[in-house]
Amino acid sequence: MALAAYVFYTQDERLFVNYLNLLEKDDIYGNTVLLSFFVASFFTLLDAVFIGWVVRKLPIRIIAFFRHVLYLLMALLIIFLSANKNLTFEQLQDYEIYLKNMPELGIRSLRFTLWFYFSCILSTMVRGLLRKIGLSNVLQWLMGTLNKPRAEKRIFMFVDMRSSVTIAEKLQHKKFSYLVQDVFNDLAVVENYGGAIYQYLGDGAIISWNLKKGIRNNNCLKAFFAFQKVIRRNRFWYKKRYGLMPEFKAGLHVGDIMVLQVGRLKRDISYNGDTLNTTARIESMCNEYKQDLLISGILYESLPHIGKFKTKEVGNLKLKGKSRGVQVYQVQQPE
Repeated sequence: MALAAYVFYTQDERLFVNYLNLLEKDDIYGNTVLLSFFVASFFTLLDAVFIGWVVRKLPIRIIAFFRHVLYLLMALLIIFLSANKNLTFEQLQDYEIYLKNMPELGIRSLRFTLWFYFSCILSTMVRGLLRKIGLSNVLQWLMGTLNKPRAEKRIFMFVDMRSSVTIAEKLQHKKFSYLVQDVFNDLAVVENYGGAIYQYLGDGAIISWNLKKGIRNNNCLKAFFAFQKVIRRNRFWYKKRYGLMPEFKAGLHVGDIMVLQVGRLKRDISYNGDTLNTTARIESMCNEYKQDLLISGILYESLPHIGKFKTKEVGNLKLKGKSRGVQVYQVQQPE
């Protein structure tokens, strides 16, 4: 979008030539899409580099400086390719060709470099905002629909690390914090099943679905088992770095809650209601019944394809702080 806006406002198409003759003809729209694809791939690779243990080895100042230098180098590379479209991939492997064939940097190149640089910074800020708040919440915030509390029916999952106190004592606070950081990176898999991470609570988290997305194809159940699968797939990494493989338990429930925007200076999206309390109580029963996943009877009846999983009724449980019992089921993946 930023590249298309640059062409629209400046009417300067000379930087959008057919790079390396990848297209059959010189087409400004095709070249813009092609360039956007490569820039998006660059950002994806950059995110992969700046997530995980690599970042922990470098000070924050170095990471920020490295990012900004890469933005500028990317802009210079685009300027270089636009002036040398007949080069081949083999020629680009020789670093001396960049110094030899780099065009003179005039006002046109400076204008594009600044536009590209600040567009990269803005894109990074927007992507960070979307990760923190969530796309649906951002759209609702822009439309002003969160200014007044509203009722909504949602599915919630409380997921928590087993034996976290024992693990924290063994690893000490710094290494345990790295473990929590790693498992929460793996927890991002729930987004593939329509889930949104609402809050992180120490070594646990709250994931939320709107009713339609959550019950579709049993997404709310599949998300937890997908998270377990990712943890098992990375077990060698966890055992090598921490000497253990973390295990998790979860509780799921569905019900009515109130959605509202809270705060004046540091605004946040808040969910209020007894549904959250009930979900937390269900999750707390996992240890007592030695189960990884427990769900409420209300959610059990709401899932149309629950028969694809191994389920067993635990019973009508008297949960702490609840005057009436709640029907609870255990859920396991089919063998």
